Amino acid sequence: MMTIEARLAAAEAARAEAQAAYRQLAEAIESISEGFTLYDADDRLVLCNRRFRDDFSGAAEVVEPGMRFETLIRTVVGSGLIDIGDNEPEAWIAARLARRRDPGASFTYRRTDGKQLRVSERRTRGGGVVAIYTDITEFEAQRAHLEALVTLTEEAQARAEAARDQLTEALESIAEGFALYDADDRLVLYNSRFKEHFVTPGDLVQEGMAFEALLRAVAERGLMPRGFASAEAWIRERLAQHHDPRGPYQFVRSDGLCIQVSEHRTGDGGYVAVYSDITELEQHRHRLEERVAERTAELEEAARALRRSQTELRRARDEAQRASLAKSEFLANMSHEIRTPMNGVIGVAELLERTELTPQQAEYVALIQTSADTLLGLINEILDFSKIEAGRLELEARPFPLRDTLADTLQTLALRADEKGLELAVHIPPEVPDQLLGDPLRLRQVVVNLVGNAIKFTPQGEVVVDLSLEAREAQRVRLGFEVRDTGIGIPEAQRQQIFEAFGQADTSTTRVNGGTGLGLSIAAQLVAMMGGEIRVDSGPDGRGSRFTFGADFGLAEAPAAAPRSRLLEDQRVLVVDDNQTNRRILEEILTSWGMRPRVVDGGEAALAALDEVAEPLPLALLDVMMPGMDGFTLAERLRAHPRHGDMALLMLSSGSRAGDASRRQRLGIGRLLMKPVKQSELLEAVSEALGAEPRLATPTRADAEARPADWRPRRVLLVEDGVTNQRVAIDLLSQRGHHVELATQGAEALAALAEREFEVVLMDVHMPVMDGLTATRALRERERRRGGHLTVVAMTASATREDRQRCLAAGMDDYVTKPFRAAELYRAVEAPPRGVAVDEAPPAPLEPTPPEPTPPAPADQAAGEPVRDRAGALANLEGKEALLEEMEALFRGECPALMAEVEAAIAGGDGVTLRRAAHTLKGSALVIGARALGATALRLETLARGGELAEAPALLAELKARLDELAPLLAADPDSAPDPDPDPDKEP
Repeated sequence: MMTIEARLAAAEAARAEAQAAYRQLAEAIESISEGFTLYDADDRLVLCNRRFRDDFSGAAEVVEPGMRFETLIRTVVGSGLIDIGDNEPEAWIAARLARRRDPGASFTYRRTDGKQLRVSERRTRGGGVVAIYTDITEFEAQRAHLEALVTLTEEAQARAEAARDQLTEALESIAEGFALYDADDRLVLYNSRFKEHFVTPGDLVQEGMAFEALLRAVAERGLMPRGFASAEAWIRERLAQHHDPRGPYQFVRSDGLCIQVSEHRTGDGGYVAVYSDITELEQHRHRLEERVAERTAELEEAARALRRSQTELRRARDEAQRASLAKSEFLANMSHEIRTPMNGVIGVAELLERTELTPQQAEYVALIQTSADTLLGLINEILDFSKIEAGRLELEARPFPLRDTLADTLQTLALRADEKGLELAVHIPPEVPDQLLGDPLRLRQVVVNLVGNAIKFTPQGEVVVDLSLEAREAQRVRLGFEVRDTGIGIPEAQRQQIFEAFGQADTSTTRVNGGTGLGLSIAAQLVAMMGGEIRVDSGPDGRGSRFTFGADFGLAEAPAAAPRSRLLEDQRVLVVDDNQTNRRILEEILTSWGMRPRVVDGGEAALAALDEVAEPLPLALLDVMMPGMDGFTLAERLRAHPRHGDMALLMLSSGSRAGDASRRQRLGIGRLLMKPVKQSELLEAVSEALGAEPRLATPTRADAEARPADWRPRRVLLVEDGVTNQRVAIDLLSQRGHHVELATQGAEALAALAEREFEVVLMDVHMPVMDGLTATRALRERERRRGGHLTVVAMTASATREDRQRCLAAGMDDYVTKPFRAAELYRAVEAPPRGVAVDEAPPAPLEPTPPEPTPPAPADQAAGEPVRDRAGALANLEGKEALLEEMEALFRGECPALMAEVEAAIAGGDGVTLRRAAHTLKGSALVIGARALGATALRLETLARGGELAEAPALLAELKARLDELAPLLAADPDSAPDPDPDPDKEP
């Protein structure tokens, strides 16, 4: 029988062996780069590694053994460390705990610092939970960054023997393969996943087997990975990588499975390896191999830097610089994508303004230009990288007319209100000053948001913008704004919530009106920057909603006003409008001009009022839409009236319908004014109708572009590859009297400059073959050798400050953003030469022009699109048949070359050329209404942008089929097409 001393010695030896094994496993787990946690059956933390506590938990200071999982979740949610989206905190926590109780497939969540983590949770036999946290930020940010390192760590409990079993069980629970080798390179520990899934066949794996022996056994059975000349070559490479691990090792097995192996040395000279199945990411591997190697070196350098506290700030600075560069490139690309179609809208609108237009058409063009200006201004501010990076938005302080600004803003919303049968009005008392200093763009943004919401949530009634003068000083005023409606209102308990980001009064899934919930939050911040605060309460009599806010403005010097004719004083005028608010506003405006308005609420009341008047009234303002008797019917009755048939008539309307123009002409109605009416337009119309003074010419954009005294025509070289931009720029410059010659890319421009003399070069930045920056650098190098300095003006839709600096650094003299305006284009072309010495030009950066992003197109997008939407294309061109025919001719001439370029690019595997050609073909097709062809071209462009050309031949066949369908429709006589609007009374 063994003595007590012998038994104690044996137990002590066993305990020491178990502790050594535990330390070996714990150190292996601690050495891997994933986060690891182990919770017992009561969901209390038993073990976690330092990687989880410091990098993945988000609250390292509270992570302690024994803490409950729910406590940790509530801590990080309460501290705002996890992005829970639109969810309520308690709902998110409940869902997370429910997933915890029944762990299934791996899932991903995002932290507010941008890091994304994949969590794999499994139940242990004892009812506990083991979890692996993997940082997949790079995968998500770069579309499949392939470092799927699943960390296996464990910490034992008090008794080492039990800890070993528990850790082994945890390793068996995860979905990755795990293997541990000792210092002699022999297999010490592995899980069944490694044996059954990552080694083929599994019967090769035995504990104590040398790593090299395992490799040779696999090779002998012909199961070595693909791509190696011989088994010995593979074994040599694999052993070298295994003995000196420098990052993840990837290979494709003979059965096609792609495996990633992450190996690390342990403290005692052994190795720990994690095997992950990354087959689904294999298609991206060829594009990222070089990046993986670079990133691995960077990560190892960063890991060493983390051990040295004095380099922590330097590492953070480098990461911030990389993020800054990525943001800058993204903003530049998005600027180009957004602003390029805007160039066509604004440019064609300016060209349209220079044609002969009816007053109604001129008014619509003015609305287009006002809306485009507002949209372009917002795009410019949103894409201002420096302001976004600084986390603030600076308000401008420039003079603007308050009344015309608000009227222009609301007129862009008038059609939406008219479609719902709503009255939209703006009331500005006479004591409110008109010429202010402030940011009209941001004021418009607030008003559009509030009024747009009011229209959305008001089924009937009215929406009114009411201003008041709250305070006035020598150089500043404080104005009060009120936007009230007769809509559904907002419950008192939810009024504060709507000003929070993503907050909505109705958050149910059955709500009628959608939205992101960001608009009011942004509006509230803008108002705060203007010195005010938005409040909301119930409207009059508890109906609808009433939003109020105050804002501070400076006083601008008022322009000298033309003297108002005294003939307006004491003039009587009849105002007919069924809306009480509109009657009050019109009465107040007309009275402030010295007139004597008589206001009534409908047609019958108007006729009764005229019967009471002995002398004829000289003027009547009639609302078009009124119950019972509308404005046109009343006008007919007035024209038939024996005493008032000759009175001047003006109409007020929120929208125009087919036939209105001919009825106005037949009834002798002077003008139709859009509601809410601008006071300047109303004064002009009233003065014109009464003959008090000549019609006041509203300043046009052409007036603002008057030629200076020293003007002379320039010889201009336009370097632009876009057909639409070519057309707009050439027409604008030719109308101005300049001589324009066209080049479609940089090399062609350099050849033209070598042969002929020009005074100005308008140089597009993004072009095929040779872009504008490269061409400008070449031109400046030529001038350094030969002398001289030619003015080069950059044209680009990328509008960030970095883009401007890049153009100036390349040697360009000026910068015109797309969509370019006529005044800006004329200023750049007609400016006197700067005479900058070429030697003083700053050095040109060598970075390439960033690619343009294109949104992905669904595979079936073209299926539901019409082959030809001529009516839609004609509507987009304001009904200009001649312009549409010209665009069709351009398409027919351009399409064969583009198709040939597409075919050659597909045959040669040239994704860059294919993307550019498909992009150009898409734009040209959509202009003429070839929507099915445009949708197919968009799909081809998307494939080319992602470098996925396998499906390109099939799409090319579909593209040709779309062209075959389109060809007979383009060849048909346009005059034979049915009239899209058969109404004979429609205004030309």
